[in-house]
Amino acid sequence: MKDSGFRITSALRKIIVNTGWLFSLKVLRILIGLFVSVWLARYLGPDRFGAFSYAIAFVTLFTPIAQLGLEGLVVRDIVREPAERGEILGTVFFLRLVGGAVAFAAASLSIALVRDDAAIRIMTAIIAFGILFRAFDSIDLWFQSQVESKYPVIARAVALLLASAGKVAMILARAPVVAFAAVATFEMVAVAGGLVAVYRLRGLRLSAWRFRLARARDLLGQSWTLILSGVLSILYLRIDQVMLGGMIGDEAVGIYSTAVRLSEVWYFVPVAISSSVFPALVRARERDGDLYRRRLQQLYDFLAATALATAVVFTVGAGPLVRLLFGAQYAGAAPILAIHIWAGLFVFLRAGLGRWLLTEGFMTFFFYSNAIGCAANVALNLVLIPRYGGIGAATATIVTYALATFGACAVYRPARSAGRMMLLALAVPLRIPSILARRRRDG
Repeated sequence: MKDSGFRITSALRKIIVNTGWLFSLKVLRILIGLFVSVWLARYLGPDRFGAFSYAIAFVTLFTPIAQLGLEGLVVRDIVREPAERGEILGTVFFLRLVGGAVAFAAASLSIALVRDDAAIRIMTAIIAFGILFRAFDSIDLWFQSQVESKYPVIARAVALLLASAGKVAMILARAPVVAFAAVATFEMVAVAGGLVAVYRLRGLRLSAWRFRLARARDLLGQSWTLILSGVLSILYLRIDQVMLGGMIGDEAVGIYSTAVRLSEVWYFVPVAISSSVFPALVRARERDGDLYRRRLQQLYDFLAATALATAVVFTVGAGPLVRLLFGAQYAGAAPILAIHIWAGLFVFLRAGLGRWLLTEGFMTFFFYSNAIGCAANVALNLVLIPRYGGIGAATATIVTYALATFGACAVYRPARSAGRMMLLALAVPLRIPSILARRRRDG
């Protein structure tokens, strides 16, 4: 029998298993997170749930300062210099600890300038304090470099289950809203403890870590554009809830955030699809340029079709779904969901675009995209939120995502061909007969 040329090597098997663990954590977080969020939203009501969501969104704006955009750089350096593991991890831990302290101080002080609500100020400070423990995520980067995400996934899953149980206990105990901020911080502390535990179980010691100034300078010198890009990305993804709370009120944030949670729960799907076909795209590019372009168009078409089908279903069923899950007090989230769900069309296409950019090496695109998205989102929210509230914020989100995807393609010349392919994908319902005819012709 002729060898097919395909076999699962030990390295490929390791990658597949590693991806499976990561995907399992994502599904677990979605399922448990949605269940607990629905229960929590019903218990707190739109006003208090909005205040809690506002505090989380506000703190999120400062997380890029703590993470410093070092993930990919650190994994790369550990793979290249395994003997320098202690120096690399020690240096990045120290940098992130300092970044976390800066983020904690910045968030705690900034909230006092924009909100005079004591509960929101306290919740923001409590949640922001948890950022300090994100420095221990440096351990996760070592496991990533070894393609052994099983261990940090277990640590994060245990922390998620403990935090979710804590939230349920707080609901049953009729706890005040500030208590849930403490649970959010507890989860970050539990993740840190779990990562330390699995690191030690692998026979490794934190005492072997050491800080080196020269390496810190090198890492920061390479990551400053990634830090800026991360700040811009977070701003255009989360500034809507912060601006909505500041302009309208916490109840509006509570209603809006329930719609957003339902809308964004599907955003892991395009990432999973694009990641699965990424190796095939790389191989096609190396063998046949025409085949590569066909496969890329097929990916965009499939992503667009999936997003369109999801958007149609949620637009039609938004009202009954919101009433079923959150109750009549969140009825105002239904029209917001019916609008916001269409932002997923651009999120899905963007996932495929990201894989193309990686294949071609056009990483500068992300800076242009995030800059355009940030500027557009702030400007549109300033105009639309005062007049239309949450519906205006949802509309601004759609326009922002469209500009961040297609506008950036127009500005960034190397990506214009990808922009044309994505525009073609938007017309996939009209192209279905020709697509089927071509497949029959090709056999």
